[in-house]
Amino acid sequence: MSKICVGFFVAMLGIGGALANELEIITLKHRSTEEVLPMIRPLLDPDDVANGMNGQLVLRTSPRNLAQIKQLLERIDTAPRRLRISVMQNVDRATVAGMNEVSGTLGAGSAGRISVPGTGDQAGLNARMQQGGDQLHVRLDSGDTRTQDHKTQQLQVIEGGRAFVRVGVNVPVPQQVVIQRPWGVEVIDQTQYQEVSSGFYVSPRIQGNNVTLDISTQNDSIATTPGLYSSQNVQHAASTLTGRLGEWMELGGMSQTQSDRDATLTSRNNSQVDEQRNVFIKVEAIE
Repeated sequence: MSKICVGFFVAMLGIGGALANELEIITLKHRSTEEVLPMIRPLLDPDDVANGMNGQLVLRTSPRNLAQIKQLLERIDTAPRRLRISVMQNVDRATVAGMNEVSGTLGAGSAGRISVPGTGDQAGLNARMQQGGDQLHVRLDSGDTRTQDHKTQQLQVIEGGRAFVRVGVNVPVPQQVVIQRPWGVEVIDQTQYQEVSSGFYVSPRIQGNNVTLDISTQNDSIATTPGLYSSQNVQHAASTLTGRLGEWMELGGMSQTQSDRDATLTSRNNSQVDEQRNVFIKVEAIE
């Protein structure tokens, strides 16, 4: 079957003697042709041809372009890495800035200086020099001891894979229970909590020390009790986010609008609560 497919592509490329460029068939080791083709097409001339199927690239290009493509494949046709995705909610930007790492370089035999913002007495500065290189990694630990009402989720995914991050909240749902008593009817007001959840899909792609996240939101979740209660939980996120590995990136805000409508024969009460919560995301490579 594979030989038939390759032969089909060869026929399509028109390997007539008049064409000077040579035909090259390259078998990929780890990546799919769908991943690789968009990255190699910028290296081709307008008259060049590139196709792929069943893990094989079929190329017709000049020897110079072919050499560049093979060098690129040596870098990108590698085994997908395992990644850890961390998601943090209910946290302000200043707190996240203190959690990020600061990186710099120190040339051999030269003096270097790193400046950090002023912090409290309990703050700490941790520095680590990579063995055999001039890369210096510094982490600033904030001394702020205030209670933080934030939640952190962690999940693992293979590079190029897709993971779902769920964001949920418990909301009160008022109910009325009618009980028949010997002396008449008794109405009891009760409150139960119902989970309203939404979330987003994230697919990470690594390029060197940078990561690109493709974000897609799930359909918004709505919980409704006719005549009494309605709640809507909406997750807003960017479609694409780019940052560095190991650093927190702001994904967006989760807006929750909660509307209560409580009506009886003698009274009616309407209330609405709007809440905005920041969402940050970090991607780390698992060695």
